[in-house]
Amino acid sequence: MIALVIGVIAGIASTVQASVNTEARKFFRSPFITAGLNFTVAWLCLAAFIIFNEHRLSIPVGEIAKNPPWIWLGGVCAIIIVTLNIVCVPKLGAAGNVMILNFGQIVTGLVIDHFALFGADEARISLTRVIGAVMVFAGLILVNHEKPSGGMERRTLPMLYAVLAFIDGIACSTQIAVNGTLRTVVQSVSKATLVSMSVGLISTCAVVTVLALMKGKNGIFDRTDEAGPDFRAWMASGGIFALTVVSGNAAVAPVLGTGLSTITNLIGMMASGLVIDATGFLGIERKPVTLKKIAGMLLMLAGTAVISFL
Repeated sequence: MIALVIGVIAGIASTVQASVNTEARKFFRSPFITAGLNFTVAWLCLAAFIIFNEHRLSIPVGEIAKNPPWIWLGGVCAIIIVTLNIVCVPKLGAAGNVMILNFGQIVTGLVIDHFALFGADEARISLTRVIGAVMVFAGLILVNHEKPSGGMERRTLPMLYAVLAFIDGIACSTQIAVNGTLRTVVQSVSKATLVSMSVGLISTCAVVTVLALMKGKNGIFDRTDEAGPDFRAWMASGGIFALTVVSGNAAVAPVLGTGLSTITNLIGMMASGLVIDATGFLGIERKPVTLKKIAGMLLMLAGTAVISFL
């Protein structure tokens, strides 16, 4: 029961992180600065944890370098995940973003397992897995379908952000596979996560530098002169929630298995996403929870169970 609760909490943390980062972006007026803050907070917390446990901060860079270059992709995926979450949540809503991201994650996970990419164990795509993916897609349509309003531009923009959220899901699955192999190499969840966060922070700095040289501050900051909200300490907590997701899943996976861990994550993500939409938590636009959304959520959950267990 404790493992089940921790799995749900990890899913909740994933959704709350996206909402916190959305508000932090309003203050910084930049998804890149917000992402950099996430990586910095996470890196400092992890470094302190490793030093407390081992009395020194050591990373086997030599052992990591012996592996294929994609071993470093976890951090690159991290900047994609954080940035696209910040961009997509205001347009899709917390629940809508989670649903589309999850669908992209499942599809990509099937492909990675089928071809045993990034050091993953091979699990060939079967008819049962395809049926599960179709169930998830049908649930996704139920949850996110809304009657069009306004002109063509307003109808087109959500589709663009839906594609970005799907790409976010691709990055999530890729990061899980890469960091899983990285964890085996360094023999430590915390050190593997620290490496991933380090690459993410370096990548963010590189992107900011390139944009600043090419476009000046307009390439980094939102093009608005409007003052954002006052800074609050909780705006820096996105990195803490990221660590909660990673450490929580690492703790429960050996107890529950990957399939059930995924289900508990989804329960937390979907439930918290709908609550955030319904309450307008942290300034997210309110969207009512309807029977159609609940039915779609249950269908996606059933499809995920089919993929995971059958």
